[in-house]
Amino acid sequence: MITICIVDDQKIMSQTLQTIADDSDNISCIGTFANAEAFIEVYEELLPDVTLMDIDLPGMSGIEAIFTIKSKYPKAKFLVLTVFNDDEKVFKAIKAGAGGYLLKKQSFDYLIEDITELHNGGAPMSPEIARKVISYFQRTEEKSQLSELTEKERIVLELIVDGFLYKEIAAKLAITIDGVKKHAHNIYEKLHVRTRSEAIKKFLSN
Repeated sequence: MITICIVDDQKIMSQTLQTIADDSDNISCIGTFANAEAFIEVYEELLPDVTLMDIDLPGMSGIEAIFTIKSKYPKAKFLVLTVFNDDEKVFKAIKAGAGGYLLKKQSFDYLIEDITELHNGGAPMSPEIARKVISYFQRTEEKSQLSELTEKERIVLELIVDGFLYKEIAAKLAITIDGVKKHAHNIYEKLHVRTRSEAIKKFLSN
């Protein structure tokens, strides 16, 4: 049996979530709370397997609550249920220690499966949240690739982006055209691109 707690200041939402949980054969709701402070006070006594946590709470926010509990109980598992889908709140919640992030409008149909998935080590997310996370890590990877460029390679790339031809870049940097081509080859290799346009696109996206 998976034990859960619900932290949500909207009574109807909290009751709906509890009803869904209680109708399940393998999930038991052992506590509902309208604010984070009350939940934190008794967390050690309850130690739920999974906590359904709203972000926008009176007093301490859900994100602060997750961080506070995870600091002391690193194995605690939180499934965020919220109306917020802006990047800042999504990534703050994940950084604080949320294992899953669902938008309330999409949370009811598969709630039991999502709780079970999180309990079993998965990371359930609403599709649009998952896309944000993937996009974030792709941008982070691209920034990491750009940081691998040497100073000279970065200068060459900036000149390529500005539209200069290899011979013009060679003249500006007082090197041979073959030297520019070698730098360009290294740039493409480090950025995992094959063409000038792909390199420019990756540079401008950061």
